[in-house]
Amino acid sequence: MRPDRSGAPGTRTPRPERTPYSREATGLLDQIAERALDDDYYVVRPGRYSRSRGLNTAATALVLTLFTLMVTITAVQYYQDRPSRSETREALLADIQQGQAQQSDLQLQVAALEAEVASLRGDLQRTPAEVADDVAVGASEVRGDGLRITIDPADGVALGDGELRALVNELWIGGAEAIAINGQRWGALTSLRAAGGAITINFTSIGGPYVFSVIGDRDAIRERLETSGEDGYWERRENQDELTYDVLDADDQVLPAAPGHRTTITRATPAPAEEGTS
Repeated sequence: MRPDRSGAPGTRTPRPERTPYSREATGLLDQIAERALDDDYYVVRPGRYSRSRGLNTAATALVLTLFTLMVTITAVQYYQDRPSRSETREALLADIQQGQAQQSDLQLQVAALEAEVASLRGDLQRTPAEVADDVAVGASEVRGDGLRITIDPADGVALGDGELRALVNELWIGGAEAIAINGQRWGALTSLRAAGGAITINFTSIGGPYVFSVIGDRDAIRERLETSGEDGYWERRENQDELTYDVLDADDQVLPAAPGHRTTITRATPAPAEEGTS
């Protein structure tokens, strides 16, 4: 018998009696300890849950395999379709560029038509006399049939401004409605003169060959050149091998307008009558 360290030798200390709630408390603690973990823990817990864990692992592997297979198929199909997609993209870009070019052309056509409409409206607002004045002084572009006269001097042969002015005067007398020399329209204030060894018209130097574009009654103009001796003069120069002289019919010629500073028209107006005069 062991001595009782807390009391007198040879005596036992009585144990405390258990209360009725001791076993119930112990059972509650065991229940709490058993349910301390979430139920999902027991899915992978070895033992009786190992079967559920195996099923879950197999399902996960199957899903991953199917997902990998789908990704692989999509990637292969994408790379197979890549050339066709590139061709489609290039074709689409070509269509866009063609559409843009067509749009630019249409915009230019619209601008030209708007300018033409504005010009026609301006013509409608002017009287026939004003339109005729503009044509006579070279203030507007004209189109029509007539003659094209070409004078091409030989090397070393220079033409005088007086010779060319004489031809212009005969063309006006013969009924020419519009004249242009090397693309320079003859306006109301246009002068033709020699300057620095060259012929100048509208402050622009021109050289041979000299091309006269004439709009008007071609038969009447030809008759005037013949009867005035102008044709004979240039033909004699041609026979002397100094130049070539050609007079040809020309249809649907377009002559540009003369520069604005050479087309100023000054119209006279009657002075008001003084009082007391009749």
